Amino acid sequence: MLERCIRSIYGQTKDLAFEIILVDNNSTDSSIEIARQTFPEIKIISNHQNLGFAYANNQAIKIASGKYVMLLNNDTILKNNALERMANYLDKNPRVGAVTCKLFDADGKTIQRNCRTFPTPMGTMFGRASLLTKLFPNNPWSTKNLLTDWDYNSAREIDWASGAALMVRRSVIDQVGLLDDKNFFIYWEDTDWCKRIHDAGWKIVFVPDAEIIHLTGSGGGKRNLFLSNRMIYQMHKSAYNYFRKHYLKSIFNPMTILTFMGFVTLTTVKVVINTYKQLLSPK
Repeated sequence: MLERCIRSIYGQTKDLAFEIILVDNNSTDSSIEIARQTFPEIKIISNHQNLGFAYANNQAIKIASGKYVMLLNNDTILKNNALERMANYLDKNPRVGAVTCKLFDADGKTIQRNCRTFPTPMGTMFGRASLLTKLFPNNPWSTKNLLTDWDYNSAREIDWASGAALMVRRSVIDQVGLLDDKNFFIYWEDTDWCKRIHDAGWKIVFVPDAEIIHLTGSGGGKRNLFLSNRMIYQMHKSAYNYFRKHYLKSIFNPMTILTFMGFVTLTTVKVVINTYKQLLSPK
């Protein structure tokens, strides 16, 4: 998978100078050695433990030399000169601080809805995985939060986008800082980064003519019961940290207590369900 991603970068980036910085968070397969032998020009950072998505990306950002920095998951395959299209948009729009692009499922046709409005504690009741959204998918609050009334065929200013494919100006990073690897081990670090970029007065835009295939969830390899439950915990912990950082700064705010109780309850329920499913699933 990693090799295919790198080959797509070289194959689909013809008229744009670039460097590739690969950060390995203590992977257990041979992908890094293969990359080292096959692409000796790539800069590789090897960590001896998994330090988290945000921390690993920050390691690369710190040594990157370009005027634009592209966060790109290793479970992606570039299409149609995507990086140059994104860079060109930033060149032509100086008030845009970051851009994302179309992400497709493995079939190359199904759009992944990688853009959202900024979440709020109450808004999580109408998030992508919430019960209310599943029961009433066309309700106005979920539609607003998830932008489900938009076909992804037009350029649009958005609140935030997935860090699986996000290009940011170096000058913007210098202004707002790196990804917050203290509060976000994995998940929500992209939301927080976009929030800070937005609050600093920059626009974030979806560029429809740049396309990337994203094999969602494949980049980290197969997860055993412990790791999958840990990811559930980290996802909800990061959500809680995001709301505490941006909306619930006082511990005496009743909404802070309710949000914490929701974090504990949701995490517990999802861990129990995940454990039950994995223990009963055929080996």
